[in-house]
Amino acid sequence: MDRTIAPAIDKIESVTLPQVLKFTLDNGLNVHAINAGEQDVVKIEFVFKAGKWYENKNLVADLAGRMLREGTRTKTAKEVADFFDFYGSNFGTSSGNEVASVSLTCLTKYLEVQLPLLFEIFTDAVMPESELKTVITNRKQKLSVNLQKNDFLCNRYFVQALWGPQHPYGRVTEAADLDAVNVSYLLGFYKEYYNASNCFVLLSGKFSEGLLIALNNIFGVKEFAGNKSSTDIKHAVIQSPSLIQHFERENSVQSALQVGTHTMDKTDLLFPKLTVLNTIFGGYFGSRLMSNIREEKGYTYGIYSSLATYPHGTFIDIGSEVGKEVREATLQEIKNEVDLLRTELIDEEELQTVKNYMSGKVLRSVDGPMRYADTVKGLLLYNQDADYIHRLLRDIHAVTAEELNELALKYYDYDKMYKVTVG
Repeated sequence: MDRTIAPAIDKIESVTLPQVLKFTLDNGLNVHAINAGEQDVVKIEFVFKAGKWYENKNLVADLAGRMLREGTRTKTAKEVADFFDFYGSNFGTSSGNEVASVSLTCLTKYLEVQLPLLFEIFTDAVMPESELKTVITNRKQKLSVNLQKNDFLCNRYFVQALWGPQHPYGRVTEAADLDAVNVSYLLGFYKEYYNASNCFVLLSGKFSEGLLIALNNIFGVKEFAGNKSSTDIKHAVIQSPSLIQHFERENSVQSALQVGTHTMDKTDLLFPKLTVLNTIFGGYFGSRLMSNIREEKGYTYGIYSSLATYPHGTFIDIGSEVGKEVREATLQEIKNEVDLLRTELIDEEELQTVKNYMSGKVLRSVDGPMRYADTVKGLLLYNQDADYIHRLLRDIHAVTAEELNELALKYYDYDKMYKVTVG
């Protein structure tokens, strides 16, 4: 083997996807099942439309999801944790801008016996006042620490500029918000949104048909049906008129920066091609931003550009931390790279490198039932199906330098981007 010669790269033109079986339980709850894998391990995830988008008071969605772990009418928080630990299970909750999820990963043979407790958590959680006080105290301490970090502050100012301080995507946490939350708010939100009509389930791993029957017997009952929540909630986007915002912190050695603007939604037919453009610009370690600002200039350890996608909006997000003395120089180099995308066609070698890289990412996203379940979850949130993955792969290979230049001219205009710096 001659190690001076790089191995050949095979073009990934298609991908074989695991089969996703859809079942509807007796109460209308949709289950998307991926029965695959070699190990006797399974993951079940309940995804609720119960994120920040649906709350009418800041932090209610976040804390309601967090408090699901703090006990039911028959079990304390410790008893809940001990129960899942006994079976070696990984029980987790999370809450984001759009959805909240509850997941359980364990050996297949132990899932059925744990389902009744999951059902109890969804239907009979109590959210004790004492536990909420502990959670809020911890959150305050964490917030106090984070407010000393330039990158944390920068992101707060950036999303407020982009969406407005009252928009769910732009609303940030203040200590007073934590003081204003009480158990009654959380329980009200929980009872309205944590039900079958506001949920879908992802089941992935190796399991038998009997597990689906058990799932229907436990979660397909009318007690879990609930009332379908409103899906047409609207929030006004009120962007800041100031595209350039700097917040000085005298004792800071570094400055955090974020640059970006709104762009097309993920459901747009051109979005897969926009992801290629963004990857070239700043979406992987060999990107133009990294090559210029990290490798050539040495201004930072890392700089990225990502497309932050949500069901109600998408934005370009460029971010880094640099020395204060090179803050303006870094912004100038970002502008230079944006201008280069708009004025010069990307050469074929660079384009092909990124196509190969992105094809590999697509392949990894469907490698194994649980990883593919995460991909399916993302598709369902945008009312897309597996055809999107095939189209993504096709568009990655088919996009031309001329098409990317057109996208750059339309969506990458530095003068119309927000530039927020802290430090």
